[in-house]
Amino acid sequence: MEAVERIRKWLEEHEYDGVLLNRRDNYAWVSKGAKSNVVTNSENGVAYYAIRRDGIDLLADSSDLHRMDTEQNPLGAAPVLLPWYESVETQIKDYIGGRRFASDTGTAGTANVQEELVKLRLRLTEEEVGRYETAGRLCADIVEGVCMDARPGMTENDVADLLRCRCIRHGVSPDCVLAGADERILTYRHPVPTGKKIEDCLMVVLGGEIYGLNTSLTRMVYFVPVPAEIKERYEKTQYIFACMQTMMRDGMPYKEYFEKVKALYAEAGYDGEWKMHHQGGPTGYACREFIPVPRDERTIYEGQAYAWNPTILGTKCEETTYLGPDGIKILSRSSDWPRRTIDTPHGMIEVAEILER
Repeated sequence: MEAVERIRKWLEEHEYDGVLLNRRDNYAWVSKGAKSNVVTNSENGVAYYAIRRDGIDLLADSSDLHRMDTEQNPLGAAPVLLPWYESVETQIKDYIGGRRFASDTGTAGTANVQEELVKLRLRLTEEEVGRYETAGRLCADIVEGVCMDARPGMTENDVADLLRCRCIRHGVSPDCVLAGADERILTYRHPVPTGKKIEDCLMVVLGGEIYGLNTSLTRMVYFVPVPAEIKERYEKTQYIFACMQTMMRDGMPYKEYFEKVKALYAEAGYDGEWKMHHQGGPTGYACREFIPVPRDERTIYEGQAYAWNPTILGTKCEETTYLGPDGIKILSRSSDWPRRTIDTPHGMIEVAEILER
């Protein structure tokens, strides 16, 4: 119930009587992973948690209220029926009455406070970190297993389908699936899978969600010796990635952090390469809770998860990590993938290698 307590404290500070949570990510956050969707590609769910200072209600129509109440209501909220044949906005206005409510969508004329809710959910509890470790290890096992089973002659679509199927089998929602082979890795930063057949190399990317928590990772495979130019680029990308992880400090402004990232690319001989792809950012109940940019006034904090993804064309390093009081913990890792320990001015960290098969 810590998420609910954070929200209630926020309600009191901002003089709201309650907040309506309809977005799937917020519903998962406050409920420790319950699912509120019917349509998989919808940002919003079929129910609302109405969190008040003195109670919690569950609002949904007759198609879903009973199911949501009995199967997806770990908060034990009181069910409130919204007849499907009446205007939802009108019914929500009637529910609110003379009270002061906010929401995560702006429904029924309420203030949309989604940005404030993201701030509240960024800091993870010990229990959430435990779930994240399980989620990250599972996603890593799936991606790495697909990479080990891929073969020249398979198409990018074959690899993507294999990845999606294994995710679904294990309860992971494969929200972002990329699979690029050969020259497409050297041409596109986001190689959306096609019918192109694998010849020499493969990049596999997953953005997967389970328990409401999002894990992002990238792995690369070569079926021939890694070309010298790619090896050099990848080693530089690894070093940038290692520094991006180890140089994070509690209270560091993102604008300071980003200047250091820009300098890392310049020192590697790729000045301005950071402009070709976003560098990642804090994660958790969204693939990225937000994408930091130069001169960003926000701040890095301990207790949050991060998914940084530096890239030099043809190479990319990406993991989901957690910044705790003892430093960085890689969440998206298994015990089977080759890794190299990289020493940086800020500390050492193991970074995934290119798998040569």
